[in-house]
Amino acid sequence: MLSLRVRGRSGVLRLALAALAVGAVVLGVVLIVSGHGSRGSARSVTAVSGNQPLVQSAPSPKGDAAVTSSLRHGVMVVAIDQPSSGLFTEQNASIAQGATVAVDELNAAGGLPRHIRIKLVPQDLEGLSPAAVEGRLHSEAAAALILPCDTESQLSLAAGAARYGTLLLAPCNPDPSAGRRYSTYWPVGMEPSDEATGLASFMHTVGYGSVFIINAPGNHYAELMTSYFRAAAQRKGIRIVGSASVAMTMGDVSSLAHTIEAVNPRPSTIFTALPPPLVNQLAAGLEAQGVTQNVAGTSALDTRLTLTRNVGALEDAVFPSYGFPRESAQAHRFASDYRQRFGGEPVGSFPGLGFETIRLLETAARDARSAEPSAIQRALSRGLSLEGVALAERTYQPGGDHNPTGTVAIEKIVSRHLEQVFAATP
Repeated sequence: MLSLRVRGRSGVLRLALAALAVGAVVLGVVLIVSGHGSRGSARSVTAVSGNQPLVQSAPSPKGDAAVTSSLRHGVMVVAIDQPSSGLFTEQNASIAQGATVAVDELNAAGGLPRHIRIKLVPQDLEGLSPAAVEGRLHSEAAAALILPCDTESQLSLAAGAARYGTLLLAPCNPDPSAGRRYSTYWPVGMEPSDEATGLASFMHTVGYGSVFIINAPGNHYAELMTSYFRAAAQRKGIRIVGSASVAMTMGDVSSLAHTIEAVNPRPSTIFTALPPPLVNQLAAGLEAQGVTQNVAGTSALDTRLTLTRNVGALEDAVFPSYGFPRESAQAHRFASDYRQRFGGEPVGSFPGLGFETIRLLETAARDARSAEPSAIQRALSRGLSLEGVALAERTYQPGGDHNPTGTVAIEKIVSRHLEQVFAATP
């Protein structure tokens, strides 16, 4: 049996839980103390005989000569896509800020093997053809590309750049099958199925026994995350008492409010995969119509934007995040360096996600004893463990599907700030 302690506005709830089994994944509940997740050393990974990769080896990058020349001059160029608009603009900007802090720290400590410094180069690659993307990366001598969180943009870029063997790092991980399709694609965040399972486990634990689901057809991210949550809720015994769809333009929600009010029995909570600020508008519109159930969402809510618009309607909303900072000297240094560089605290897990993306690149390069993209790719394929700093630790299995296992953390909006209340690890 596992002991769970959940902190909430009404005090502390103690529960005894059986081990949470989800398919082949068992989630262990850990206590959150003073706003930090559990601490522990990263697990070692041993290659299993006969374990073969699920994808074929990558083709040689078209820009190999340019990359090699740059490395010989002591610089590894890492491009980071920063779309100028879109629903995930703030998340992408926070990831870039965290990555910048990681690059600054790494370079100050001597860089990658053979004293190679990382140069982080922002790009806006939206709407470009695969050939144009590769041409842009080649002109920058980019050894790797950090993909944006926007699902459609991320997967479109991955499909094109992978054809040329570009090393791809995906902070957000909306499609766990991408690593099977693109041999150079490596996510940093948890799988969406793990994210949904963590949220459903929390809801089951605190007594949210029923849910009304609001989807947004036509938006790939919303559709993917809704499907994963629906499956996880059913596995955890949470009743789905109704569902409806909304447009991404978020117009009048009075009809939706009447639909929810007519559900019998009333749902304990409302789930939606809409990112902010759309989820803020939805919650405020429903509240104005008398619908007061708490909102449950996705990791897209784990950002400052959630706390700046109609936040009162999102009081007590819960959602998964990519993990909590560790209680360590390195984690405190990250927060201090972030404040010094950007003039404020890192809010949510996206700055940490950017920080850990660079740390994954660094760890693989040190394991490979080389900054060559092909060597880094081989190191990742062999499997490795990344001890957490800005997030929890995560592990890549040898010959696996490229998806890491790591902590699924749950946050709650309390009095206009994010409170860490629950975490589950594989």
